[in-house]
Amino acid sequence: MKLFSLTVLLAVASSAFAALIGSGAPSDCTKEQVAYETYIGKDHNVKVTYSHCDDAPLVAADGHELSALAKRQSSNVCGAACNTFCFTPSGGGPNTGDCAVIADALLYDSQNVGVLFNVTATGTPTNKVTMQYQTCLTYFLNQDFSTLVYCRTEWSKLVNWLATDCDADLNAHGGLCVATDQRWYVQVQHV
Repeated sequence: MKLFSLTVLLAVASSAFAALIGSGAPSDCTKEQVAYETYIGKDHNVKVTYSHCDDAPLVAADGHELSALAKRQSSNVCGAACNTFCFTPSGGGPNTGDCAVIADALLYDSQNVGVLFNVTATGTPTNKVTMQYQTCLTYFLNQDFSTLVYCRTEWSKLVNWLATDCDADLNAHGGLCVATDQRWYVQVQHV
C-alpha cells in the first residue's frame, strides 16, 4: 500500500511540475544553427530557413515537454493527426493576413515544386524548417530519429488554422499542433 501511495504521489508531483507548452510564451531558440535560407511563393516573399535548434523543446502529444522520444518506423507523416495548443494569455499574436501569405506560398510551391518535402532527423543541421512573412512565423520541427516526409498542403492548412484559432480574439497569441505520435510539431507565432 505504501508503494502504491508513493507511486501515485510521484506521478502527481511530476505532472504538476511538467511544463505545458501551450500555457505560456512560444519557445525561443537561443542556439539556432542556420544551414541555409531561401524565399518561396509566387512573389518570392516568404523567407524559408533550414536549421537546427540545440535547445528546441521536445513536445509530447499532450503539450508537455519531454526529455526523450522512442524510435518510430514510417517516415511519411502527411495528413497525420495532431493536437492543438494555443499560447495564452492573449496579446501579440501574428497578423492572420501575414500568415495567409505563408499559407498561400506553401500552396503555390505544392503546385510548382511538389506536395511533399523532407525534414531531416532530429539533431541534424536541417531538422527545423521555418517560414516567415512580416509578423507571422511558422516552423515544422522534426523530433524523430529519421527523416520525415510532410506535405505543403497540410502545413498550409495548419498555418491558417493556428493563426485564426489561436489569436487574440480567443485569448491566445499563436500556438502549435503536436503530432499524436510526438514525432513532429508545427508552430505559428508572432515575429
